[in-house]
Amino acid sequence: MGKIALSLLLGSASAFVQAQTIYKCAGSNGSVIYSQSPCGKDARIVMQGRPASEKSSNGDEGGPPPSTRKPDANIQAISDSVDDSNCRRDAQRLAVAPSNEKIEQANRQIAELNSRVYVNGYGQTNTGNAAIANQQVEEEITSLRQVISSEQARNEALIAESKKRMADALAECDRKKSEREVRASK
Repeated sequence: MGKIALSLLLGSASAFVQAQTIYKCAGSNGSVIYSQSPCGKDARIVMQGRPASEKSSNGDEGGPPPSTRKPDANIQAISDSVDDSNCRRDAQRLAVAPSNEKIEQANRQIAELNSRVYVNGYGQTNTGNAAIANQQVEEEITSLRQVISSEQARNEALIAESKKRMADALAECDRKKSEREVRASK
């Protein structure tokens, strides 16, 4: 079970099972199992509940109301880790790989045109028609090379912009993580 699922499980369950202990074990097929009782010889406590003796006579837990109670440190650490992972994953998604389709198409056209120049000039004396056709092909090739150059420049600008956005987003993740660490230390 991933960190996100564990966080959701423990986060939603924490309000209902404050007085219970949750164990983590490995299942027979290698899966992770969470249980309110030791679920195997490798059982490890992931959330320690309060004993029933800490509850008041009316069934409520002693201490401050839940809204003012400090969250369990393990649950908070998991939640913080999930928040940081989500932030970093979202930042990574800002990196774009622009399409090279126009560049590839132009290169294919250039290859085709180059083969025409070779065919037009092969075995012929330099007649007027062949020379005019070759001149037109050379102009098309020059035009396609300009398309390639401008597309490469556009792609480089897009990559640079996306890297900057990603770096800014990662810096924001670092800032948020630092704030959480400062709050946790208080």
